[in-house]
Amino acid sequence: MEFKQTVSDFCDKAGEAAHSAADKTKALAKIGRYKVKIAKLQEQIRKAYQQLGKVYYKDFVTDEEPDEAEYDPLCQQISECYRRITILRDAIEDLKRSISGE
Repeated sequence: MEFKQTVSDFCDKAGEAAHSAADKTKALAKIGRYKVKIAKLQEQIRKAYQQLGKVYYKDFVTDEEPDEAEYDPLCQQISECYRRITILRDAIEDLKRSISGE
């Protein structure tokens, strides 16, 4: 009877370890996907800043008053990308805590 219990306990622990490893693997994969999304958002920010600079320089060279209709969409896009990056970074931190068992 004791041997059967020992084998059963071992099998239970092995099953728990396998589930834990699978959960950690899924979390690490999700972290990787989030990091790719962050990199894409950072590229969008870079392009929006570049476009914003071109609009500003055009206004500077032509001595025109800044046109909010040109600036606002770019500024909003940049702000939205930063907001989404913050959300993704928070999700990454949550996943890292879940992996480490905190």
